[in-house]
Amino acid sequence: MVKKKLLTLVAVMGILACGACFMGPLPERTPPPAPPTIHGMFDGIQKIRVEVENTSPSHHFDSDALAQKIADTINEQSWKLKINAHVGKQAEGEDAVLVVTILSETAEPAKSGRVRFLIKDSAKLMKLQSVLLWGETDAENSIGHYFAKGASTDVWTLPVLVDAVGKELSINLVNRMMSADRSENLTGTRTDR
Repeated sequence: MVKKKLLTLVAVMGILACGACFMGPLPERTPPPAPPTIHGMFDGIQKIRVEVENTSPSHHFDSDALAQKIADTINEQSWKLKINAHVGKQAEGEDAVLVVTILSETAEPAKSGRVRFLIKDSAKLMKLQSVLLWGETDAENSIGHYFAKGASTDVWTLPVLVDAVGKELSINLVNRMMSADRSENLTGTRTDR
């Protein structure tokens, strides 16, 4: 029994001698550096108010409905940026305003059952201190859609078709705005002002 106790004591002393007690101090561990943050035009923006004005002679798009589509598209595409877009009275405490102006809107029949919509718009995203973050002038959107045979030849009277074109127009516009931010992050400069 004494041999076992003596052997245990020698083993403990050996562990202490080789390990914690006679080893120098451990090097200090520094935490890894934080990942670099990418600062783009949306830096510091959490809430955007969307305003749409239709100055085209035909006034086919409802300004409020199109503004809501654009706000919905921003909310769908900017979840990583944690940006919320709202229209009208819902927007309070916004950091920026996106103003979109519809300049012209025409529809040209292409093939049987297909129509091509040509919509020209201008847009600008501004911080509330009137700092222009992004803008485009006379952007041309060509959107093709099919419509049901036997439907009215005046495609602007088909609400489902006009709604689909408005949704695609909002997707095109928001994609251009978001890709401008991504290109700035890659190059460090913005070329679309």
